[in-house]
Formats: sequence, C-alpha cells, structure tokens
Amino acid sequence: MDEKPDTMSRSQRRQKVINDDDRILYLMDEISRGARRVYDARVARIGLNQTQWRIIGQLLRDPALTQAEIAKKLELESATIGQVVAGLCARGLMKRLRAETDRRAWQLILTEQLDDLLPELRGSADRLHDLLWRDIAADEKRTLQQILERVSKNLDQLRAGAE
Repeated sequence: MDEKPDTMSRSQRRQKVINDDDRILYLMDEISRGARRVYDARVARIGLNQTQWRIIGQLLRDPALTQAEIAKKLELESATIGQVVAGLCARGLMKRLRAETDRRAWQLILTEQLDDLLPELRGSADRLHDLLWRDIAADEKRTLQQILERVSKNLDQLRAGAE
C-alpha cells in the first residue's frame, strides 16, 4: 500500500517552522558569541579570560554593582564569580570590600593597576569594532541601537512578569 506523496516535503514543512523573527534572534546570538570569542582571544594575551573581562566590563559600566548583582547580570553561579573575583583580587586588579549598605554583600572596586590595562582592553575592542562595523554607516548603527534598546526593554518587561 503506497502512501500518497505530500505536496510539501517533510524538509520543507520543517523549514517553515523557523521564521524570520527566529532567524534574527539566531543571528544576534551568533554575532554576540562570535564577537566574545574573538575579543576573548585578544585579551587572553594580557592574561584575562572571558569571565574576568566581562566582570570588569560590568564594573566599568556601573561601579556601584555588587558581586551578587554582577553574577545575576552575567548569569553566573555565586561560587563561579567568587573564584573569578578572588583571582582578579590576587592579581591586584580589584579589591573586594563589604558593601556599606548591606554588610552581607561584596562591593568590588577596580584598582589603579587595572587602569594600566584599560588602553589595551580598549584597543582590542576598537580593532574588533572596526572589523564588525565595516561598511555600516553611523546612522545605521544608531537605528540598530534604538531597535535593540526597544527589544531589550520588551525583554525586561517579560522577565519582570515571569518573576
């Protein structure tokens, strides 16, 4: 007994499951992971790994963040961030102090020794950006940033509703 052939192959039906919105999210993820890998390789030359430079980056953006807040933002376990921060402290790149507002929390302070590495970190980032943004106009970048900020805001609202 022969089955009647479908007008659309199984492969074609499966391809229709993934839509353009999915493709955009996949592309954003691929770009983010790829850029992190390239930057990670560049900063490894100065002795920093991805988790370390991401923690430093969070503190550069917002020096008031506690260790727990950074762990939450980077989706890291407290034990993991504790070990990484201990390593950064041992290298003299940051200090860990009890937060004045909550003595249970750790406040992380970037040191002057880290300041010596900032030109290399910035240079590595600038070279990566030069490659990533090649042939993309400033107004296109601004538009992309505005769109991504709105998407991020929508995601924040979804997260807030899930908590």
